[in-house]
Amino acid sequence: MSKCNLCRERGKTWSGSNPVCAWESDEFSNNWNCATLNAIRDLEGHEDADYRFCDDQKYMTIKIDGVDLRDGSPLALWVTWYKQRGRTDEMFLLWGGRPPSQPSEDDLVRILGFLGRHP
Repeated sequence: MSKCNLCRERGKTWSGSNPVCAWESDEFSNNWNCATLNAIRDLEGHEDADYRFCDDQKYMTIKIDGVDLRDGSPLALWVTWYKQRGRTDEMFLLWGGRPPSQPSEDDLVRILGFLGRHP
């Protein structure tokens, strides 16, 4: 597996642990400071994002109906993470009438563009 384009472009810009891109392994939640996931988490103040937290767990539902992805047009993207740490726990595309699915790197780049946050 390989790193996402944003991780390759950004590289490591801090001292401390190396980043672990979400696309470096088969296990999505095995990530830390992935540039693409960080760009999605940075949407927490966006007008289409409903950001919440419960104790130290944070979650956000981002309205994205109208964006065209590889498998159609989902209703929303749901994201959860713990505190302000660099690991994103889970991320799912929410569809009308079918089960949630995990987004691809291309899906997330399209979502960022759709919301005016070109990576």
